[in-house]
Amino acid sequence: MAFTKNTDRADTSDKCSGATNYIGDVFFDNMLEAVTVRSPVRRGIIRNIVIPDMPKGYLTVGVDDIPNQNQVSYFRDTCPFFAPGKVSYIGEPVLLVAGPDPATVRKLAKTIHIDCDPILAIHSLDEALKGDKPPLYGDDNVYIDETFAYGDVDGAFSQAAEVFETETRTGYQEHMYMETQCVVAVPNGDRLEIHASTQGPYALRKVVADALGWDHERVRVVQYPLGGAFGGKIELPFFLAGQAAFAALKANRPVRIVYTREEDLLTTSKRHPSRVKVRSALNSEGNIIAMDVDVVFQAGGYAMSCVMVLDTGLKKATGVYHFPSARVRGRAMATNNPMPGAYRGFGAPQTFFAIETHMNALARRHRLEPLKFKSRYFISQGNSTLTGGKYHFPVALPEVMQEAVRISDYQTRRKQVKADGRIRRGIGQALFNFGAPFSLDTSSPMPPRYMGLLKHMDGTVEILSELVDMGQGLHTALRKIVAAALEMPIERIIHHDADTDCVPEASITGASMSVVLFGRILVDAAEKLKPRLHEPGEIRVQAQVRQPEHLQWDAAKGKGDPFHSYVWGAIIAEVEVDTMTWQVSTTGLWITLDVGTAIDRRIIRGQIDGGVVQGLGYALLESMREDTMTNSLSDYIIPTMLDTPAIKSTLVANPYPPGPYGAKCVGEPPLVGVAPAIADAVADACGVEVYRLPISPEYLMQQMTKSS
Repeated sequence: MAFTKNTDRADTSDKCSGATNYIGDVFFDNMLEAVTVRSPVRRGIIRNIVIPDMPKGYLTVGVDDIPNQNQVSYFRDTCPFFAPGKVSYIGEPVLLVAGPDPATVRKLAKTIHIDCDPILAIHSLDEALKGDKPPLYGDDNVYIDETFAYGDVDGAFSQAAEVFETETRTGYQEHMYMETQCVVAVPNGDRLEIHASTQGPYALRKVVADALGWDHERVRVVQYPLGGAFGGKIELPFFLAGQAAFAALKANRPVRIVYTREEDLLTTSKRHPSRVKVRSALNSEGNIIAMDVDVVFQAGGYAMSCVMVLDTGLKKATGVYHFPSARVRGRAMATNNPMPGAYRGFGAPQTFFAIETHMNALARRHRLEPLKFKSRYFISQGNSTLTGGKYHFPVALPEVMQEAVRISDYQTRRKQVKADGRIRRGIGQALFNFGAPFSLDTSSPMPPRYMGLLKHMDGTVEILSELVDMGQGLHTALRKIVAAALEMPIERIIHHDADTDCVPEASITGASMSVVLFGRILVDAAEKLKPRLHEPGEIRVQAQVRQPEHLQWDAAKGKGDPFHSYVWGAIIAEVEVDTMTWQVSTTGLWITLDVGTAIDRRIIRGQIDGGVVQGLGYALLESMREDTMTNSLSDYIIPTMLDTPAIKSTLVANPYPPGPYGAKCVGEPPLVGVAPAIADAVADACGVEVYRLPISPEYLMQQMTKSS
């Protein structure tokens, strides 16, 4: 089916007019505001907490007020709501202060004194690896150590005519959503309602119920519109919801937590910093015979989701290439810093920057045209994955590369003069794929998850789903899919924000799986409903979530198909470098994607433009110190329109048979290739390799000084 018409989003009018209600706009009778009291030290044992007398109507809430378990049950490793007698990073929650007046609550919070005996802290990735300070986790600070490999890598390196090695470093990246973290907990008889800005209503319900020791059904989660997320509204809402729940039950009143921007910047999750070493073994003809990749991610005071993020990044660490043999090892290291977590791209931006930078530098070393060199190693349909699975469907790499070259006039631009007075110009490229979503263990049945449709008495059809539209246009895309399946006007299809009392459990919204996986399940539901549309009254149907039949994944062995489907992409970047200031400006960005069938081209264009700009910030601007967070937008710079050139994007049609009408994903792929393409363009302009993000003027000047 061809989806040729772009559709106006149902939420556009209210968001543009200001009529949309977010958590910060919500008020309940007798509601209390809560503020977090945090650890003043990076690492230590809590010896005493001095709390002054609270005025009438004000209270404190801490670890002793947790009815069941001080643990966010979503995570495998220890991850407490409140510091469990010790602190593991600056800003770790120790208490809440709650009361009716926000200003008074904040003043009271500042009067509480937390007395800690400091412990020698681990400030950085290098300190965690060095191991000369008391370990924070286990006996080596390693949250996870995982390896994927095929072929005889060591044998290839022992016989290599040449070994080429690169090391890349990347830093934190802040989500910088417009709406900060926020939640309201409301007691309701023997139940509790959580009004939340979250990407996972059912996961949040489970976390709160487990902490309270309740049956899950006693907790209701009402999803509110999200003012942006990018992965940042997956994990942190668990903490806020639990803390607000404890306070609401203690006070028997609604309690709201809304972070200030400073608090959000200082304490919430970020993209994991990384260090990636890539070694390639080449034979006497200059062909790569083995690739060895060592990935280290900097995690925080608790593991949180670093295991999942690292695992995903590792499975993508060989990029768009199939080498004769390959090995990828990854570790996530504990440090006494706030916890990085899920972020758009989920580990892939770090590893793609490493592999693409390596391949581009190797091509330059051998004086080869980079795209021609890299195309020798392109994945083809039928090749095996790093984990022993298979690329089951057509690989559109040559097509997306050729289209990106065409729309950018890449070959002509490569021949242009580099220097123009103090300005140097360069052009770069990167190739990428994005596997989505995750495969689940096929040796055991999936837990029951559903998508549903409800035909109302007036003939409109409502999508029953917990999937969250956080601004990406998901609800519009799903409405288009259902409208096509039912052969109804899209105006007759409804999709509201989720309420766990009203919709079935499906999944957290993330990992670029919503359209490609759950859109297919909605088509199944529509096929059940379509023959009954003429029946009177309400009709409710459900379809069970299932993985595509071609997948085989053994979770215990880490073998098989790691992802359901793959998007293929190419990006060209053009830059100017001012040799007086070493400031880099991006003057052109061209991107081509294979997203299967385009469900709505305008929504896809929005996702591409947004992802590319976020990638530009990651490449050039967004910087935090390795050992701490910032709490000021004066210090943390994100791209503005003045930093962003015109972005030209095109799509290559390569339908994915198991997807809804051939659709794949689009949310995360546009970001992944931007940084390596810009780094390649800077290297082309300046004649030095770029191995660090962001590419600051200071770093570039250092590289130029080294080369002179």
